[in-house]
Amino acid sequence: MGPDSEPRTSLRELQPGDTPEGASWYTFAPLGERPCARVGHNCFYLPPVDSSSSKGKVVIVGGANPNGSFSDVYFIDLESGTWESPEVTGTPPSPRTFHTSSAAIGDRLYVFGGGDKGADPVQDQQLYIFDSATLTWQQPEVHGSPPAPRHGHAVVAVGSKLFIHGGLAGDTFYSDLYCIDTSDMKWELLLATGSVPGGRAAHSAAVFQSYLYIFGGMDPTGALDSMYKYHTEKGHWIQLEFKTPLPPGRLDHSMCIIPWEASSKNRDCERAAGEETNGQKESCLEEHLCLIFGGMDMRGELYKDCLVSVLQ
Repeated sequence: MGPDSEPRTSLRELQPGDTPEGASWYTFAPLGERPCARVGHNCFYLPPVDSSSSKGKVVIVGGANPNGSFSDVYFIDLESGTWESPEVTGTPPSPRTFHTSSAAIGDRLYVFGGGDKGADPVQDQQLYIFDSATLTWQQPEVHGSPPAPRHGHAVVAVGSKLFIHGGLAGDTFYSDLYCIDTSDMKWELLLATGSVPGGRAAHSAAVFQSYLYIFGGMDPTGALDSMYKYHTEKGHWIQLEFKTPLPPGRLDHSMCIIPWEASSKNRDCERAAGEETNGQKESCLEEHLCLIFGGMDMRGELYKDCLVSVLQ
């Protein structure tokens, strides 16, 4: 399969105005000139910024394929259903893989580090900002000592703060945790307490309330199956324990937090909302789940499983 080839699929295409069915996958093919095939890019949703659109845009930045790395920017305009390659001003980051090296706060994408070739990161400690409202790359003046060059690190946003954990440079795995508050642009190396996770890269991260969760990744011993949470206000790590067997260790997977509603008697909530059973009214309980998708092991075997666990 070449760098611009597509996987064969029998999926239906979702057209503008279609009503998608539940539990179904579709292909989505916006009109216009699309980006070349790539991996390791960043993708985020930009809500509408004014009354001219009600649907917002999808922003895709960077990535790589066998021909090299990119620093280009593409939009999918969900109002018109078309690809756009906007004219961007400012100095962008050098071409690199962005997959886990960026996070969005509002309509701004913050980029730090990223992959160059093989296990080597780009030799760049500059923080970059892509303002999707003004289509401008910025290199803000920052204070303090930034993290060492790395890739495969996790970047998440909590309020106005960016947290950067772990990563890899050559054969060095980092276990450090940095924070930069975008309101004052000052780097801080956080000295955490508790069960601090060892050095790792290619792990996933997600945020819920004041907690940062990480799962999996790899270290010098191989793929990891451990999960930790970090309290962003108290500066304390906890390794989570589970009653069930752990999922297979993995790297380069994705993770997010989703809401989950269940009846207190394990019945569907439509019934629970209005009916009483034996004089006892059932109620719906809302939980939040950690959802993990895909990834691979150290042999390169790709996973397509979807895993969930109630947040601890």
